[in-house]
Amino acid sequence: MIRYASILLMVLVLAGRAALGQSEVTFEQYHVVYSAPLSTQPYLYMPVLHYLHPSKWYAEARYNYEDADTYSLYFGRAFTGGKNLNYSFVPLLGASVGKYKSFSTGLNIDMELDKFFFSSQSQYSRSTSVYGGDFVYTWSELGYQSLKWLYAGVAAQHTHVWQEGHELQPGFMLGFTFNRFTVPIYSFEPFNSNGRNFIVGLTMAWKHSKRKQPAFPVVKGDARPANGNTAN
Repeated sequence: MIRYASILLMVLVLAGRAALGQSEVTFEQYHVVYSAPLSTQPYLYMPVLHYLHPSKWYAEARYNYEDADTYSLYFGRAFTGGKNLNYSFVPLLGASVGKYKSFSTGLNIDMELDKFFFSSQSQYSRSTSVYGGDFVYTWSELGYQSLKWLYAGVAAQHTHVWQEGHELQPGFMLGFTFNRFTVPIYSFEPFNSNGRNFIVGLTMAWKHSKRKQPAFPVVKGDARPANGNTAN
């Protein structure tokens, strides 16, 4: 486990240094609280780092996302565009080590239209060990930015584990944005005393581009809340 942690830390440091120099980096950290009476894991810390190069190549590092004590790393390429409707599609390939070992494919989707936004993070993971099965997971959000510093909407998590069935967790979200910082709050299955859980996050986003002189400060738009889980 120490070896895996060291590798992930090295990736985070190198990606963060590169991103601050010429690219985009977003660091998300989520605190998951399970209120189910029989829950064996009442609390989980889940950090996620996103790195986007100017050439649109993309990398993402996660911890405790696929499972507890699990590290994962994904690579892909972003396809962006739009005028009134802005969009971003990022196909991914990755792998997980630690408690849950797997190879994965995924797709991140982000769309914005005026003050409305939609995001989705999906993945298929194929287990490479006897622990854990193959699964499909999706974290989706639909929200409205009512004020520059406030947004709200609905969110959902859907998990399908091969030969075990599926689980759908609908919920609500509320977020506060301050410059490059965003604090998202999620409540999934809030009316189910046996399955409700709460997630509080903190997102920090940086963007910097190399330009010819004269150089002007790069203006970064409001940071978008992430996942999950995703709570991709």
